[in-house]
Amino acid sequence: MTQISMGGGDHEAIGLLREGQRSKRLLLLRMIREALMTDPAAMGILPSARSAWDLLSRVQYENVHAFDAILMHPSTGVWASHVLRRLRGVKSGGISLWVEVGHFHTLAAAAAMRAGVGFQTEVPVHDGTTVHFPSLGTVTLPEGSGAQSARARVVTVRWAGRGAGQVAVITARGTCVLLPESLESAAPGWRPLPRVGATTGQHVLRLVLDDEDPYGSFEEGLKPVQLNAQSQCRWQTLVERAWEILVRTHAETADSIADAMCSLVPLAPAVKTEPYSATSPESFGSAMMALPKTATALAVGLVHEFQHVKLGALLDLITLTREEHGSLHYAPWRNDPRPVSGLLQGVYAYQGIVGFWRRYRLTSSGQEALWAEFAYALWRSGTLAVLDDLMESDALTDLGTWFVSSMRSVVGPWCEEPLSPLAESDAGVVAADHRGMWRLRNSQPSPSEVRTMAERWNGSSLPQVSGGAVSVVRADVLPREAAVRSQLVRLKWEDPKTFEWLRRHPESVGASSADIALADGDFGTALRGYAQQVRSRPEASSPWIGLGLALRGHGRARAAAGLLVRPELVRAVYLRLAGGEAAPDPVSVADYVGRQCLMEAAVSPPPHLS
Repeated sequence: MTQISMGGGDHEAIGLLREGQRSKRLLLLRMIREALMTDPAAMGILPSARSAWDLLSRVQYENVHAFDAILMHPSTGVWASHVLRRLRGVKSGGISLWVEVGHFHTLAAAAAMRAGVGFQTEVPVHDGTTVHFPSLGTVTLPEGSGAQSARARVVTVRWAGRGAGQVAVITARGTCVLLPESLESAAPGWRPLPRVGATTGQHVLRLVLDDEDPYGSFEEGLKPVQLNAQSQCRWQTLVERAWEILVRTHAETADSIADAMCSLVPLAPAVKTEPYSATSPESFGSAMMALPKTATALAVGLVHEFQHVKLGALLDLITLTREEHGSLHYAPWRNDPRPVSGLLQGVYAYQGIVGFWRRYRLTSSGQEALWAEFAYALWRSGTLAVLDDLMESDALTDLGTWFVSSMRSVVGPWCEEPLSPLAESDAGVVAADHRGMWRLRNSQPSPSEVRTMAERWNGSSLPQVSGGAVSVVRADVLPREAAVRSQLVRLKWEDPKTFEWLRRHPESVGASSADIALADGDFGTALRGYAQQVRSRPEASSPWIGLGLALRGHGRARAAAGLLVRPELVRAVYLRLAGGEAAPDPVSVADYVGRQCLMEAAVSPPPHLS
């Protein structure tokens, strides 16, 4: 476990995680079988669960590798968890129960087809036109073979088996589809599962693109995108380039990714936002992922999701966090407050990301190296701060404390490595911007504290220092606002040409002149612009945080502290005072609150958000 805690994991470590998942899958299948034996009517018009179990048992006996290929295919875990919840009545579904339960027969058929074991069975048709065999491919039934009756939603599968040509015949209402001898070849009515891969030296990656499996997606409402030849080619090109990057930057991590990951569920390509990706502990070895724009983004995405896959499998074996007590925490990679369990998942993923950027900046050149240095500066400090937050919480088990401490022993020294002052400065702007906007959106100051601060407002007098005033954190207190300012700063490092164009056309992304000035380092102009925005729209969030960033860059540390440490209090006090005869100067209010923030910091450590 030491390797895993430090962000790594060799072949043996990944093998242990896989064995744990294999035991989990076997247990799930047994529980499903027992539930169906108790309630055989759940199978509807399909053969009994025993026949599916017997066929799987036969495959396991004759060809354990074929059995494991189906058992450990990611969608098997998603299906097993989902259907067990339905059988126990804790979850409903839009598809008939017998169709979902009947997927048991489809799994058995796919395993037998892989093993070359002859059989005949019946399997359900999920959407009336296709039958997907996990890890293999999809049959599209001929037109006219479907109907509205339940009987028409079942097809017969006959597989001759080894030594008999291994040809499958799938029949429905008098029609049939003949599968080719090699299931990796296309044929009329048969589409093999798309595959991509890459080889760099002795390092090999093989992935399937699970774009038609009804249980490939583990998020409701998020469906995979079926690939055409062009999009599959794009995936192949990016995978090859990303794999070269991973092997060049950290060959050991690349090999571990190849050991653990076997499939990607392709989503719609990202257009304006960061490419979306996700994993699930029910889908070991897979990730849902939108097609990234660059190979570097794909490399980062693979590292990111690989970390989640490892930790998800580990958490099936050990307990790192105590039962949640409702506390919510800040994570620099999320816009919403996170419970400790989610915080741990995120920080483990970003430990891997920070490690990637650390190595990539040393093995790349030109603009890529500059972008890597900025990304490294940004994420290493945020990751370390979250690790410290976890260590100071009381939500970790003893083993969890050891695990997080081990992670910190890796990330801590990274934060001491020298980087360019400009990269550190711009990374600090983006980090402070995100945290400030997060606080304004998700936290509310105590009404009594706001009232006391407003009543004692005279520019110099302060209420007695409490040493522990905190705001209450709640998710989505206010609507989100676009992070235009931070996007501009990022583009300076990632894509300077686009940044220069946006400087001339700020209206295209909704940027203000103050945003451009801040990105340029013209803090005086930015300060004046944001102050005017605050006076015009004091209820908005972005101008307040922009003002705090400009104040910090201008050397006004105390006022900046008020807006970047407790912006929700500054705004609340200002709005209360603005209800009088004349609105006060927002910078003076920020300075007023900033003095209290600095005094509280001198007498006690920063309070936890709760």
